Amino acid sequence: MKKNNIAKAITTGKRLLIPLLVGFRGKLYSLFVLIFSLISTANCQSSTDSFKNQSPLRISLLTCGSGEDLYSVYGHSAIRVVDSSAMTDIVYNYGTFNFSDPDFYLKFTRGKLLYYVNDEPFDAFMNIYFQDGRSVYEQVLNLKSADAQTVNDFLINNLKEENKYYKYDFLFDNCSTRLKDIFTLSFGKRFQLGHVIADDSMSFRTVLNYYERNIHWERFGINLLLSNQVDDKMTNEQSTFLPDYLMRAFAVSTLDGSSIVKETMQLLPEKNNTHSATNEPKLYGWFLLLAVLLISFSPMKKHLIYFDVLFFLMLGLLGFVIMFMWFGTEHTVCAWNRNLLWAFPLHVVFAFLIPRESTKKIMYAKYTSMLLVVSMFYSLFAQQEYIAEITPILILILYRLSKYSKPSMNNMAFKKFF
Repeated sequence: MKKNNIAKAITTGKRLLIPLLVGFRGKLYSLFVLIFSLISTANCQSSTDSFKNQSPLRISLLTCGSGEDLYSVYGHSAIRVVDSSAMTDIVYNYGTFNFSDPDFYLKFTRGKLLYYVNDEPFDAFMNIYFQDGRSVYEQVLNLKSADAQTVNDFLINNLKEENKYYKYDFLFDNCSTRLKDIFTLSFGKRFQLGHVIADDSMSFRTVLNYYERNIHWERFGINLLLSNQVDDKMTNEQSTFLPDYLMRAFAVSTLDGSSIVKETMQLLPEKNNTHSATNEPKLYGWFLLLAVLLISFSPMKKHLIYFDVLFFLMLGLLGFVIMFMWFGTEHTVCAWNRNLLWAFPLHVVFAFLIPRESTKKIMYAKYTSMLLVVSMFYSLFAQQEYIAEITPILILILYRLSKYSKPSMNNMAFKKFF
């Protein structure tokens, strides 16, 4: 009897428990499916976000080291775009111009030559700097997919014929400043240019003299033609006209508060062995002054009249060049050049008066000497930086003018030519 009751109880328990267990197992399975779905959705969303931030475009800033020639001594900048989906590696270069233009030299001299952006394969670009032994640094930029696409679209749009050309200005609009402008124009306040110098801490001329420190004749000639505008103090942003300063600025720049440079690497080493060169303009200037002084106290002093004609003729021609760079070109940095106070165009007329006895010659020598003395005192206060190499030239001008500020008989040797 008891056994039958136990059997019935077990049977009844099974009937009640099995549906309960089945229902619980179903709910447990449903809960497991729900949790798995949530995890999968989160992972999927994370993968989607990650995919969105991954771009087939890799944007880099390339900075090339100084060369030995004047045009390359300041370095160069370009942008590299690697597109892994299209399997392309392109360099965008804003420093190209049409050398085959029949008016190339005239346009270049007058500041009217148009530069343009050009695209070229990365290997071809690098080969030029490899052959020249110049260094190349690459700064890979930390850009999201959308931002990388924005930069790429900007460059492609600039390649269009109607957009590619621009009027080059060495200090304010060149191959380096154009790259900085891409980011300021594309991202606005999101992009913050890093500081590498304090505003108004150094002048344009100071930094240019540093890059030209081993090419003294070129530096001397450039300083003669550039006026006081290059003695203005640079702002931090203006300093990026030099590729080295642009590279340093980008190293500490930010986009949306994060560093814009992800990685910096050297692609090519510097192979040029630059040595300090003798300052020949200064050396030859003092040598010329000493030679003239020695000759003027020797029996050969009568022959100095030939030197004087050539000397003042060359000074006058230099004055015409300075005047042309001021009034005949669009180079604003050549305006108001105070070197005209000693390289005076009327020296050409004076040169032709030297072999003649003329009161005009005497008056010119007197007043020009006074003007020169005043200009030398003015240089102590003028904004335009004084060029040390002209000191012996100024002394020589004063000394030779003093010989013609009074009547003299030393012109007899030259009279037979007139």
